[in-house]
Amino acid sequence: DDQTEIQVAESILDVAMRDIPLRRLTWHYRSRHESLIAFSNYQFYDDTLKVFKSPKNKSPELGLHYYRLNDCIYTDRRNPDEAKVIAKAVKSHLTNKPNETLGVVAFNLPQEKEIREQVEILAREDRVFSRAYDNKRSQNKEPFFVKNIESVQGDERDVIFISMTYGF
Repeated sequence: DDQTEIQVAESILDVAMRDIPLRRLTWHYRSRHESLIAFSNYQFYDDTLKVFKSPKNKSPELGLHYYRLNDCIYTDRRNPDEAKVIAKAVKSHLTNKPNETLGVVAFNLPQEKEIREQVEILAREDRVFSRAYDNKRSQNKEPFFVKNIESVQGDERDVIFISMTYGF
């Protein structure tokens, strides 16, 4: 019945934190635009994180953009209306920007599957998009993906769409 400290801890990191000195990250180099790290810098680093300035700071093409979808219905851990909007954005991106890599991140597995289904539907309906979609999927380096939040760690793409899935 005796449990070890690791078994009762929420995470192995909690146990390790007791014996390993805390060191904070002081700079961030991977984001190509400051807005991509701004929230984490504010929320977790008290705005102390040094971030390299973007050479195209005022470019509407770079950075974080938020699009609110009204009147969507969230049910059974899915948001079909949002998945359709994401699928149309995937179609537009793969058709109009074939040289850019693209990733789609859903907040859960059911939404990931819903987005995949909606992309497949659009690919069946449009030969031009179908060719662009097949071309991206057949490349060895996975320039296009749809993943859920649990399986996306470390993935980098030119553009990433995030499906937040949930309603208000």
